[in-house]
Amino acid sequence: MEKPDKYYKETEQKFDSGKPAEIIGALNDMRINGKASVMPLVFRLLEQNPAKEITDEIFTLLSQLKNKECVPHIIGALQSGRLEKYNTQLITTCWQSGLDYSEHIIVFAEHFIKGGYQTAIEAFSVIEEWIFESHHETVSECKKFLIGAMDKVSAEKKPLYIELVKVVESHM
Repeated sequence: MEKPDKYYKETEQKFDSGKPAEIIGALNDMRINGKASVMPLVFRLLEQNPAKEITDEIFTLLSQLKNKECVPHIIGALQSGRLEKYNTQLITTCWQSGLDYSEHIIVFAEHFIKGGYQTAIEAFSVIEEWIFESHHETVSECKKFLIGAMDKVSAEKKPLYIELVKVVESHM
């Protein structure tokens, strides 16, 4: 990560204040003036299990992101495991934002397999939205992963899994 700039430091200070109004104000400011470089601060804040009003603001912000430089930060948050309790909401924001996740459909396939039913639905939505833009190799890797993980799919998710495999195969 590059050296923190003034905006980063100011945002960090507001997040660390512990004052909900100040934190929400900083999150609202990010919608207008935000930089991808402060995304780790957002995820650190989320890790601290803030009040519902703050988590709601975080997920609203994430669902409205338009800066493609945020994608690696979101994928990193999903892969880290530190925000596991929020995976479903994080994945939901991925299809809501419209940011391009075509290079990362395998990450969503992994969450489809290991997550609960609602997480699987949200991961399916991201894959379905971005598979059209994915490279052939990425789609092949996704299919290989899904086929290899078939025995890990719960009975509840099996019909959804079968449909996901069909979607992936239709783009090969």
